[in-house]
Parts: sequence; structure tokens; C-alpha cells
Amino acid sequence: MARKASVTIEDDTAELTEVQLAEMRPARAVLTPQQFEAVASVRRGRPKAQAPKVPVTIRLDADVVETYKATGDGWQTRMNECLSRGAQELRALPKTHPRDRGKKPSVGLSGKAKAG
Repeated sequence: MARKASVTIEDDTAELTEVQLAEMRPARAVLTPQQFEAVASVRRGRPKAQAPKVPVTIRLDADVVETYKATGDGWQTRMNECLSRGAQELRALPKTHPRDRGKKPSVGLSGKAKAG
């Protein structure tokens, strides 16, 4: 998805002249300390997330990706929610002994015993 331009330039907007540019002064020099503080304290952009996402590269089956994409905008968020629920279930499983790591678990992600 292409990003939208954050600034639009209108045809009727005049460019600043050399004289106007020369007359410009820093905000701190022309504003009162209270005004400058009010302007300088404004935070721009997206707020910092409490738990920022981690970028990863992962290979998934094409049908899985297409299924999520077919749900429309927000498909990555929905996929993250499903993965988060799966991770929560994995964390709830009993811890295994180090020698048992690598063996298939006897309990599935749903917490139900696997058949045979």
C-alpha cells in the first residue's frame, strides 16, 4: 500500500522570496518562553507503543497468507492475534525436561490430548 503524501503543495502557494527568507528568525527569538514551550512540547507522529512489534521474516504456506489477506485491511493484525493466542496456549502447557525437547508434544495447541 502506497503512503499518502503528508504535505500537499497547492499551485497558488507563493514561494518565499530571498528578502522573506533573510527576515526569518528562530521561533525562540520571536516567541515568549511560554509560547515557545507550548509549541516545542507538541509531539508529532505516532505515539510510542508500550509493547512495540518486532519485525520478522517468516515463511508461511501460500494458502494461509491468502486466507488472511482475503479478510481485507488489518489481516496482519488478525494473524498476530491468532499467533498470540497460540503462544498463550503454548505458555500454559507443562514445561518439559530438556531431554524431551525436540520430541513431539503429547498435547496439542488446543490443550486436548492428540489421537494416537
